[in-house]
Amino acid sequence: MADEKDRELLGDIPSPRRTDTLTERIERLRREIGKGDRVYTPGELSTLERQLEEYEHLLEILQYR
Repeated sequence: MADEKDRELLGDIPSPRRTDTLTERIERLRREIGKGDRVYTPGELSTLERQLEEYEHLLEILQYR
């Protein structure tokens, strides 16, 4: 189970009821990226890394404005 893809983060399935806080989403992305190429394709990892950068940037903006 730990080596399964998080389809919701990849945008493959909708998440009608799940709501992560910003920090929870960042941790979730880091955890999934940590699984690396044993679970994700290079393109999927790139997608997750791009999302992580965007959420980290948003958190930075919210913290320091």
